[in-house]
Amino acid sequence: MLRQYASLFGNVERSLFAEIQRGKNAHHLKSVYLARFGITARQFNALRIQLQGKIRSVRELLPLQIEDLKTKIKKAKKTIAKIAKKLRGTNRLHQKRRRLAHLEHRLKQLERDRKEGRIRICFGSKKLFRAQFYPEANGFKSHAEWKAAFTESRSNQFFVLGSKDETAGCQGCVALCEENGSYSLRVRLPNTATEKHVVVTGIHFAYGQEEFEEALACGRALSYRFLRDAEGWRVFVAMEASPKKRITDRRLGAIGIDINPDQLVLAEVDRFGNFKGGEHLACVTYGKSKAQAKAVIWRSGEIGDRRGPSPVETDHS
Repeated sequence: MLRQYASLFGNVERSLFAEIQRGKNAHHLKSVYLARFGITARQFNALRIQLQGKIRSVRELLPLQIEDLKTKIKKAKKTIAKIAKKLRGTNRLHQKRRRLAHLEHRLKQLERDRKEGRIRICFGSKKLFRAQFYPEANGFKSHAEWKAAFTESRSNQFFVLGSKDETAGCQGCVALCEENGSYSLRVRLPNTATEKHVVVTGIHFAYGQEEFEEALACGRALSYRFLRDAEGWRVFVAMEASPKKRITDRRLGAIGIDINPDQLVLAEVDRFGNFKGGEHLACVTYGKSKAQAKAVIWRSGEIGDRRGPSPVETDHS
């Protein structure tokens, strides 16, 4: 049911984008889309907000892309001028000129898009779209296999918009606490589905669980994104977190931490910057992945705690 939801969400999003490109207003299409695709008003608002965010991102990025192309063209012309003096008529010079022509063509296209207000979005990613022209080189046995992967990529997620005046901060995805401390999510399906809701149980967030529970208790808006990858479905939550109270005071000095490839170094200075003490903890992170490095640093901190009070552990309460 989640797969059908994502497929419908992607179809509606692409249809709405085509309508916007033809100059129509997304707000005026709401009632038409509710009847045409069998979705709720909140579901339409969610995909409209997501699509408008993508369009705004492309528009803001366009001037930066144009400036980047101008820099590359200027550099390419200098390189061609140098090669033309020494290697006239060579294949290298020919390839450099081909690349320059490609950059200039791309620049004209972007400048024309900015002038006409045209937005280009490839749903499913340009990289995967271009893979159809060389399927075997990109790991596909046939064009049909590529098309299945491309269709999957275009319909692998959906967004559920929340509001603070709705149940549990989001009427389209209501979070309910279970007896074992985990949460279940009651997802409101489109009207075309055979069921009205689908319940996902056993939800626990590896990061931000405390902020999530705080947002629920305070009645804040919670927006959910369901994403399907090779391992299954993932759930992401966007929320407003409470500002953290500042508990540090420069008048008490400072503690510095330096992460090196083979050790973790801690040092304490007083408010005048004078060194008061420090410690070296074995912490080999060279060649480790990001997750492995975090685990090594965490273990090093635990070892430091078991050693007892150190010169840098002072009570400023």
